Amino acid sequence: MTPEAGRDRQGRSEIRVVARSNRSGEVWPTEEYNRTLQNVEMAMSRRIHVMLLLVWPLLSHAQEVKYIELNFAQQRTELRHPPAPPAECKNGNCMAGGAFGGSIADGAPDHRDPRALGVYLLRITPAEIRSSAPFEAEFKIVNTGQAPMELPVYAHLSDLQPGDESVSFNYFSLALVVRAESEPGAAGSSNIPALGYIELYGSHEHEGTLMELKPGEWIRVRATMKLQTWPQEPVHARLRGEFWLRRNTFRPQAGGEFSEAQNLYPNATTTPSIPVYLLGSAPSEHSK
Repeated sequence: MTPEAGRDRQGRSEIRVVARSNRSGEVWPTEEYNRTLQNVEMAMSRRIHVMLLLVWPLLSHAQEVKYIELNFAQQRTELRHPPAPPAECKNGNCMAGGAFGGSIADGAPDHRDPRALGVYLLRITPAEIRSSAPFEAEFKIVNTGQAPMELPVYAHLSDLQPGDESVSFNYFSLALVVRAESEPGAAGSSNIPALGYIELYGSHEHEGTLMELKPGEWIRVRATMKLQTWPQEPVHARLRGEFWLRRNTFRPQAGGEFSEAQNLYPNATTTPSIPVYLLGSAPSEHSK
């Protein structure tokens, strides 16, 4: 049989096979067959080469670029401020100086923004979580957008503060969040009051505390953390990974401080959830 190049009725390329045999009925390969087969192989090779050229830039960036271990109990996050001035006393009444405050500037994501981030929750250990007990969560932070993103990757906020405790400074924070939701099809409200997070920090003033994540690249974080809120009764639930990305300014004052935070809104990619069993609050925790 000999393949012959041609086109079908719809104009599509096709290979037609023509039979050639000797008197005994045996099929003999012909020179035309060999040439056609060679042409087909060359065409396929060129197509594969072109596909590799198009896909390779994406594959080369689809990789883990950093691994971080975090433990909430070992993080240094306290910030210093100048001491309060001496108390002023008049007619036996004394007033101490110093004040604390803060503000958060909010906004909303823009679907036209080429930046996007997905926080995948890979693993929760143990799968039964008690409200007051730490657990281990493994996150995969993926740049799911079409533009590079700069993210904080440092564990200790205290190290970013200037030596002079009276000087204001700026820093970025990335909270890796686990938020509970009901099992699919569960009766009642889908809102389960269970949420926990752990943060990474970074500043342009401290080399290595910020990292550029190209599209397709990811950072893996294994974190020991606790829930900040939890249900009172045991419940089967699912935990999903989320994030809060912020630009912050810390302004120390005599005897106090003022913190300003601005939420940043790259588009968030929805990621799969993990089933867990939340054991609820212990009786002693209800009274706190």
